[in-house]
Amino acid sequence: MKISNLLEKDFKLVEKKKIFFLIPVAIVLIAAIFMLIYGLVFGSPLNLGTDFTGGYSLDVRLGTKLTEANRSEYEKQVRSIIENLENENGTSYGIKVKAIQLQGSGDSSALHIMYEAVAEGVVMDSEINPKLQETLQSAIFKIIPAVTVDGSEVTLAYQFSFKDGQNTDSANRTFDSVKTRIEGIDGLQVSSVVCSEDYRSIIVTLGSAPADEMLDNIRNAATIDDKYSGLVSMGSATSAAFSSELLWSAFAAILASVVLMLVYIAFRFELTSGISAIIALFHDILIMFCFMVIFHIEINSTFIAALITILGYSINNTIIVFDRIRENKKTMLSGEGNAALIANKSVSETLLRSLNTTLTTLLTIGMVAILGVRDIKIFALPIIIGLLAGTYSSICISPAVWASWKDRKKRKGVQSESKEPTKAVAIK
Repeated sequence: MKISNLLEKDFKLVEKKKIFFLIPVAIVLIAAIFMLIYGLVFGSPLNLGTDFTGGYSLDVRLGTKLTEANRSEYEKQVRSIIENLENENGTSYGIKVKAIQLQGSGDSSALHIMYEAVAEGVVMDSEINPKLQETLQSAIFKIIPAVTVDGSEVTLAYQFSFKDGQNTDSANRTFDSVKTRIEGIDGLQVSSVVCSEDYRSIIVTLGSAPADEMLDNIRNAATIDDKYSGLVSMGSATSAAFSSELLWSAFAAILASVVLMLVYIAFRFELTSGISAIIALFHDILIMFCFMVIFHIEINSTFIAALITILGYSINNTIIVFDRIRENKKTMLSGEGNAALIANKSVSETLLRSLNTTLTTLLTIGMVAILGVRDIKIFALPIIIGLLAGTYSSICISPAVWASWKDRKKRKGVQSESKEPTKAVAIK
C-alpha cells in the first residue's frame, strides 16, 4: 500500500481519544511511582542540579593531559576523591557530585565539577572547599621523574626546569623536600643526593646497585606535586536562595510564554482552539518531565532551555492542524458538520507533513545525541522526547480535545432548546 493511500485513510483518531488520553496518564503514574522510589532510596524524588539546589563548582585544569581516551578515568578519580573526602575524625563529609563537564580544549582543557553544599556557607568556604582543593591538587597533579641507573648512581630527571615555574629559593625547597624523603626510605643506603644546576634532575648515589623495588620507592619519593602545569581552582557558588529564585523565574517564563500563545491562538483562530493547544503543550511539558524523572536525569537550566525549545516546536505543529480545521469548517456543511469528522479529516490532511517534519528533525538531533559530547547529549535527549510528545499531542490530543469540546457545546445547545417551554396558543 502506498503511503499516500495510507494517509488518506480515516483512522477515526478522535473516536479513539480515550486510548490516546490514557497513554500519557499511564506515563505520569509510572513517573509518580519512580518519584516515590527515588525519594525513599536517594532522599529526594527529583535529581535537581546545583542550578536549583545551590552548590559549588571548581575547575581541574589538566591542559593537554586531558584527552577523550582518559577523560572517563579522570572523571572517576575526581568523583571518588570529592565524594570520599573525610574530616579530621575520618568521617565522610557526604559531598555529592552533581555534574562533571568538559571545558576548553588543548592547553585550556579542564573538568568543571559541580557539587552540592553539605554545610553552611562559612564551613564550606573555610574548611571543606580548601581541603577539597588541596586534596585534588595533590592527588591528580604529579610530576613523576624518569629514572636511569648507572651502577650505584640513580638519576631522577624531570620534564622541565623547576626554575621555570618558581624562583630559585622555592626550587631549592622543593628539591630539599625530595632529598629528605629519599634519605628517609627504610633500608636505603644513601651516600649523596645532588641537585643539578639547571634544576632538572637529582642524582642519588647509593652504597650499592639498587634493586627494582627500591627504584620504585625512590621514584615515588621523588614525585612532586604539580603546581605549575596543572591547577585546581574554585569556581562560582550558587546559594539556595538564588536557586529558588531561578526555579521560579524559569516557571514564570514558561507560564508567560504559554499565556501569550493562548492569546495569539484565540485571536488567530478561536478560544476553543487556543485552550486545546495549551492542553497539548502542558502534555508535552509533563511527558518531558516524566522522562527526566523515570530515568533520574539531572534537571538543570539546560532542561529548561530544552522545554522552551519544544514549546515553540510543538505549537507550530498544532497550529498547522488548527489552520486546516478552520479551512475545513468553511467547506464541510458551512461549519455545522460533526466536529469529530472535521478533526479527523484535518489530521489526515496534515499527517504526512507532521511526520516528515518530525522525522527530519529527529534525524538531526539524533545524530547530535549519538555523536555529540556528553554535555550536548544532556540537552539533546529531552528534546528527542519532547519532539515525540509534541508530534503525538498535535495529532492525537489537541484535535480530540477540540472536537470533544465542540460536540459537548453543541449537545448542550440542543438540550437547552428542547427544554424551552412551548408557548400556549389561545383558542378563540
